[in-house]
Amino acid sequence: MSDLNRFRYTMESCNHCGQCKWILPHRMSGWDFAEVCPVHHHFGFDAYSGQGLVNIVREVMEGKLERTDELADMVHTCAACGACDVNCKSVRDMEVLETIYELRHDLAQAGHLPDSCRRMAENVSAGCDPFGVPLAERFSWLPGDFRDDPDSDTVLFAGCSASRDPGPVLAAIRILQAGGVPFRLLREEERCCGGALWRSGQQETAGDLIRGNAEAFRKAGIRTVITVCGECFGAFRSIYPRFVKPGFRTVHISQVAAGLIREGKLAFRQDARPLTVTYHDPCMLGRLSEEYVPWEGEIRSYGLHVPEKHWNRGEFGVYQEPRDVLSALPGITVREMTRRVEESWCCGYWTGQADPECAAATADERMREARSTDAEAIVSCCPFCRTALSGAGDPLPVVDLAELVAGRLA
Repeated sequence: MSDLNRFRYTMESCNHCGQCKWILPHRMSGWDFAEVCPVHHHFGFDAYSGQGLVNIVREVMEGKLERTDELADMVHTCAACGACDVNCKSVRDMEVLETIYELRHDLAQAGHLPDSCRRMAENVSAGCDPFGVPLAERFSWLPGDFRDDPDSDTVLFAGCSASRDPGPVLAAIRILQAGGVPFRLLREEERCCGGALWRSGQQETAGDLIRGNAEAFRKAGIRTVITVCGECFGAFRSIYPRFVKPGFRTVHISQVAAGLIREGKLAFRQDARPLTVTYHDPCMLGRLSEEYVPWEGEIRSYGLHVPEKHWNRGEFGVYQEPRDVLSALPGITVREMTRRVEESWCCGYWTGQADPECAAATADERMREARSTDAEAIVSCCPFCRTALSGAGDPLPVVDLAELVAGRLA
């Protein structure tokens, strides 16, 4: 059951400092590209910010604000990218994002969900992925002559995005094969990771899916899960420990590629066309991918957590390996955007997005920042980011890192 009161300390500690909206002052290079909250950037009202949403949670908890469908739509306009949370924790230890998630859970239990979120759960319950693609068609894009290792304890998890855009997964397969990495696909046993359902507040439905996936991995003897999608990576790392003790480790294909390059197992063509790129850090691969560590205890004066609490501050996401891979590719020059690593600007996409106009404006802002680097293309490690950024106004080409690597293999 939802319990807003668990986050009373966060609600009562917010002093409206505004740090949830801006990059830390000592990291600013100017006013342009200094904001970190996409919804506040778009709407300009405090309600659309980490601070405002925390205030709304308190008013709901205290009975001053009614739970409605309109409130649910407003709360799900936020992509829950976590930038507010990371920047707030640079000032004091509070759980802004967890508080927002709990409000979504509370609203879902009260029957208030945007149609986009409700459809996700209905599709999954009907034996489809969140987009309505039947599980029987999940691997319809797989080449007929593909062969994997059915005895391998490493699985390549394709993810739901592959039904719309299989290119990154096919590229990951080429990388693993070129590097001599044994792996298998789960095929009909693979289900949605459940991350989007959990993030939408439908935590009970997500929990059933998560426990089922963990049991499927256990029965198949899976010890390592390789993801191509940043969303899946973040879900396995930061959501699964809330329901099960994962008996597997999760790595992203960018981490695998970086390791293969260090070991000299990948060779690249030296005649590839020179290309200047900028790298976009996906939220769920970056600041939201730190492993969740459950905590139960007491919060005393001055925020003293007893027993001591582990804090996820976004510092230990997957940031360096994708950049190492880019640096190793012949002909590739990287120019960084101002907002990067844990302060990266969100692409605006998430499966339960309730306001497409806000999502589009968020992608447009990221594209404007990318263009400021004079790069010729944007590289990312998440298919959903590619979908969002490719639809931005006046877009640069958006390239998936796995496809870039696979396309330059010797």
